[in-house]
Amino acid sequence: MLDVFFLSYNEPFADEHFELLKIKAPHANRVHGIKGIFNAHKECAKQSMTTHFYVVDADAIIESEFNFDYTPSPDINWFEGKNYAIKQTQCLHVWRSKNPINGLVYGNGGVKLFPKKAVMKADDWRVDFTTSVAVRAFKAMPQISNVNAFNTDPFNTWKSAFRECTKLSSKIIEKQKDDDTEQRLKIWCTVGKEQPYGKYCILGANHGKEYGEKFKDDIDKLNKINDFEWLKWKFTNS
Repeated sequence: MLDVFFLSYNEPFADEHFELLKIKAPHANRVHGIKGIFNAHKECAKQSMTTHFYVVDADAIIESEFNFDYTPSPDINWFEGKNYAIKQTQCLHVWRSKNPINGLVYGNGGVKLFPKKAVMKADDWRVDFTTSVAVRAFKAMPQISNVNAFNTDPFNTWKSAFRECTKLSSKIIEKQKDDDTEQRLKIWCTVGKEQPYGKYCILGANHGKEYGEKFKDDIDKLNKINDFEWLKWKFTNS
């Protein structure tokens, strides 16, 4: 059984979501209050006693059908090239999640499975850590793992939308497909106003779209989306 880590900072309902997670994964550990997404994942890798570890965000409400029983096999190739092969064990696995505001279903906010060695070796902070950490490949898993219940209050709703749409509009995510990106960005920026905190989601999405387009070639500016204190300032002054 692989380690499971629950990452939290100051999210509302994090305690409740952690208790729900432990129903599905009683062995789950919580990593709380570490500043910076990169540093938090590093701490998970340090604590992990298994070759791979699952990461569950504090906003996640795990689906009843999802179980933490998948273990990648060193004997199965995920991809085979002419002169090389990428094994399951070398991949970052990301499951899909449901967006409660606009209905999108894809990897944003989903459960992730990291190879411990790759995270331990990572030494640089990138805008989208989960798709650019030093692994051989990114493997999108078809099953829905959770609801990404980020719409808990104005700030956290705005923050999640702002971060994701900055990444989408700047096209910083490695190997993203432009057609999918543009469609998702449009939905983030227009759909779900009638849902709880929906107007803050659309506001944050449009702010993120503008920010990502403006600073698409400025990695330092883009990296600010991983600083939650800066995000609080940005929300207050937007």
